[in-house]
Amino acid sequence: MIDRYSPEKIYMQISKAIEADIQDVFEPGDLYLSEKVLTEKFGVNRHTVRRAIEELVKQGILEKRHGFGTFIAEKRLAYCIKGHQRFTESVEANDLLAESTVLNKKVISARGGVAEKLQLKNNDEVIQVDSLRKVEGKVAALITHFIPKDICPAISEKYESGSLGEFLKAESNIQPKRISSLVSSAMPNAEDSFRLGMASSQPVLKVKTVNEDTQTGRRIEYSITRFRSDMIQLEILINT
Repeated sequence: MIDRYSPEKIYMQISKAIEADIQDVFEPGDLYLSEKVLTEKFGVNRHTVRRAIEELVKQGILEKRHGFGTFIAEKRLAYCIKGHQRFTESVEANDLLAESTVLNKKVISARGGVAEKLQLKNNDEVIQVDSLRKVEGKVAALITHFIPKDICPAISEKYESGSLGEFLKAESNIQPKRISSLVSSAMPNAEDSFRLGMASSQPVLKVKTVNEDTQTGRRIEYSITRFRSDMIQLEILINT
């Protein structure tokens, strides 16, 4: 399997052999063979195997999870960040099934960043909605929404699943439009990593978004989304 007389480096030969093995036998998300098994299979030292694996990690074919092993990388969904499109619409635009489960709903007092982003006074009432989003049955994101209570009080009683944007349109004739999104990477806290089903050592993509009503210009939602970085990549469209 390995041609030691070839001008091609041995670790690159192993990378290509592993890639072919993955395509023939494994599925995205599967745990791949350990370094020990691969050293025995190819008859090389562990350093060479590690270089081969690192090459495939760079290409996005494999993914290393500290403390868990090496996995076949999931195909990343391109989530488009643009004015009117939201999570559900973006997923369905790729002919995939989006699911939303409400984890928590409560009325809180706006403070700090929430009050600032929504242009509210401290202690104004907002509705906080925590939802879990799935793509084709796989957990992809956690979203925390903050909506001024007077915008749509029906959220507390009626909103159970699906697109929150569509719910706002139906209940309050609101047309949400994204006016800003701040993107960063962050380590998940213990609760988020549990909800997302990922290692606490694996970063999430965090997107903080402000939406306004296109009809009134009022800020009607501030959201904080934590995406699984192994499932989602962000596509940012620039209007020219």
